[in-house]
Amino acid sequence: MSATTHYKDIVKQMNKDLEGFFDKYDSDRNGKITHLEMVESLKKAGKKNPEKIAAFLFKNDSDKNGELSIEEVKVRIGRMNSENIENVLNWDVERFIRDNDKDGDKKVTRQEVLERFTKQGALDPERITEGIFRQMDLNKDGEITVDEIKEFNRKKKFSFLDSSAPKQ
Repeated sequence: MSATTHYKDIVKQMNKDLEGFFDKYDSDRNGKITHLEMVESLKKAGKKNPEKIAAFLFKNDSDKNGELSIEEVKVRIGRMNSENIENVLNWDVERFIRDNDKDGDKKVTRQEVLERFTKQGALDPERITEGIFRQMDLNKDGEITVDEIKEFNRKKKFSFLDSSAPKQ
């Protein structure tokens, strides 16, 4: 399973959970939750500080009409996920360089990456390495830096597991 496939499964589950959330708190079934509906539902559920919880959730009321639509919440969740994913990717990028940089120059060569995947027992370390370099060695100097990977990730939807991306 690729990282992209896994992420799509997570998003599907989040959407399903969000629909369940709306089913639970949208007492008049109009597709929107009012602040009052939220507070009353939270009280019935025995939640502590229902007003504070509702106030927090209503920060997502982007049009400030006093109602939350499922679309407003999806946009907010999408933004939060994008921020978290970028943070994870940045951490993973730095870790990727750190784990593969044998000489401490803060960049990795084809040979360093190939050795890593060979040591890990990858089925086709040459193909994986070539795919990574084809996608991320933006200046084509045979070395990948943290900045190159971050720049590539900003421009493309990249998966470390996809080594078959087309040449740029």
